[in-house]
Amino acid sequence: MDLVESHVHIWTIGHQRYGRHPDSDTQPDIEARPSELFKAQDEAGGVRWTVLIQPRYYLWDNSYLAKAATEFPDRFVVAGRVDPLASGASDRLRELMQWPGYRGIRLAPNTDQDRWLDGEDQDPLWTAAASTGATIGLLISWNQLPQAARMACRHPDVTIVIDHLGSPDYSEPSSIENLLRLADYPNVYVKLSGYPCGTGERYPYRSAHSLIERVYRVFGAERVMWGTDWPVCLSRATYREAFESAWNLPFLSDEDRQWIFSDTARKAWRINSQ
Repeated sequence: MDLVESHVHIWTIGHQRYGRHPDSDTQPDIEARPSELFKAQDEAGGVRWTVLIQPRYYLWDNSYLAKAATEFPDRFVVAGRVDPLASGASDRLRELMQWPGYRGIRLAPNTDQDRWLDGEDQDPLWTAAASTGATIGLLISWNQLPQAARMACRHPDVTIVIDHLGSPDYSEPSSIENLLRLADYPNVYVKLSGYPCGTGERYPYRSAHSLIERVYRVFGAERVMWGTDWPVCLSRATYREAFESAWNLPFLSDEDRQWIFSDTARKAWRINSQ
């Protein structure tokens, strides 16, 4: 099987042109260039495609990931970022979708306490996503997921991908309920990612298994995709551990793995079969 990794960040801290955006609230202390990523992916082996997720390090400047997608057109597709509250956000999305490798954007309502995701002023951005075929990824807290449900209902032609299992509270099983309700919307997909850091445990993160199984049973493997969240995951997991902890889940069949580790991401992010 050719693996498809659905959630990776890259950046460089040593290049003057692609340094930190001055308004970013993050300052990594390690390099995470494609060369470091490929070395990490060799731990798992067989990673054919990777979905690059624009990091907060670059804020709204998508040029570094565009550079990577241009240099490695047979390895990378990209989810960029636009400021959803800025004037002309929908035009910016249309522009980004003309760039090589771009398949959509990521919105991050979890970083803002103000409620905006399901506001009517957001509809033009989502309409632009539908018209351009852009997938919208959501970095979102579990208690904000009803807002995602409203947008999934209003924009059924937009593919929505929920990052990190909806960022549940792993000590409170009921926090997964909002995510499970999203299974009613066929345009919603879920990333099997984020749990190494979310649980605060070490490999194999057993406390997350029952929650992951509930998501898998409700959504089905056809709407669940694997991601490592490299290099963010490195505080709790090597790349291999982030891969094997998902691959070795005891309730998965070989057919499930074909979907979760390849076909679901291909479908949601429109990755060709090369």
